Amino acid sequence: MPTDRIPRSIDELSPEFLTPAARRLLRDDSARVTSLRLGPSEPFEYPKFGDKRFDVIEIAYDAKAGAGASRMILRRRAVRDAVSTLIGDLEHRELLAFKTGLLDELPPTFHHPYLDVVYEPARGQYWALLEDVSEDMARLGIVDALPDETIRTVLSHLAAFHARFWERRDVLSQPWLMSLRTPVDSWYRLIVEVIDNVPEPSEPTRYITSQWPWLADGIMNLLNSLEPDTRRLIERLFRDPERLLREVEGMPVTLCHYDFDNRNLGMRFGPDGPQTVVIDWEIVGVGLSSADVGRFLNYQNPPNVPELLDHYLNELERHLGRALDREQWYKGYEVVAVALWQIVGFLFGAMVAAPEAPVPEDQRAGMRERVYADVTAVEQMARKWLG
Repeated sequence: MPTDRIPRSIDELSPEFLTPAARRLLRDDSARVTSLRLGPSEPFEYPKFGDKRFDVIEIAYDAKAGAGASRMILRRRAVRDAVSTLIGDLEHRELLAFKTGLLDELPPTFHHPYLDVVYEPARGQYWALLEDVSEDMARLGIVDALPDETIRTVLSHLAAFHARFWERRDVLSQPWLMSLRTPVDSWYRLIVEVIDNVPEPSEPTRYITSQWPWLADGIMNLLNSLEPDTRRLIERLFRDPERLLREVEGMPVTLCHYDFDNRNLGMRFGPDGPQTVVIDWEIVGVGLSSADVGRFLNYQNPPNVPELLDHYLNELERHLGRALDREQWYKGYEVVAVALWQIVGFLFGAMVAAPEAPVPEDQRAGMRERVYADVTAVEQMARKWLG
């Protein structure tokens, strides 16, 4: 669609503009949006880290099979927010992942909700039209412990995803993809500057804490709640990140979601079997497959982790058609689980520990349990590699 016909505000949304998204949503190229109505804003009740605005768009359409009605979600992102600064995302990775066709390369065991995007850096406009997958998300639950069968299904789907992009340099060479090293200069520095109470912190620290005024208190509340030895270890991780990252240099890499846990996962069932619904691709990047496996299992904290890891590796080898160096993979699993927790888990923990953070009170207790389960797992793995 020509740029001059792309809406600049939600008031300029038109049936013509929404028709391509509706065709993707309905899986029907004959569909045509005939009218639209804006529904409620902010329809979801869950923690949001970045500056994201959501609006419901209710549509009426015609198609060869007949007329009907449906709805989609408009997600609007700011040019810059605390999350994009924290993870060094100046180009809005999730939109590029759709715009470049990367998300369309996902295996059929994964489903993403993106229908269309507006990526207009010159206008500071970053929109995503999304399928409403709230029912799929509810099947897993944001803090629920999943049944073993469901965990195995998700891991099987994850293995297919990782195998699809295994050592794919044509994909993994994209400069806008995240890596584990990306947040070091912003997020790790922020943590240290908050701990040390630096009087003149760096610009990213000033910006992020201005956007999240609860963050500094959340960081200190979380650290102060830990045992002294645990706190010293956590601080050491942030002060010397290279020591861990050097341990995984040269290992095989693939595409990673990097925030792969219940908060971003759902499940749907269709004629071809179950699909794992995966939302929020803001930190999609290149890394070890264990980054996603570790995040998912550490969040779940099931009692049979070794069996589940074997299941995932069996599935990954099946999709790759060859055996892996499992000893190397297990080392990467432990190291990367620690590194990823520093980016995602610690922020999540700080948010839960901050009374003023936008966390629904009925969810805070369950989230807090997850936070400390993460800390326990991370401490065990970090001590193994840091001594």
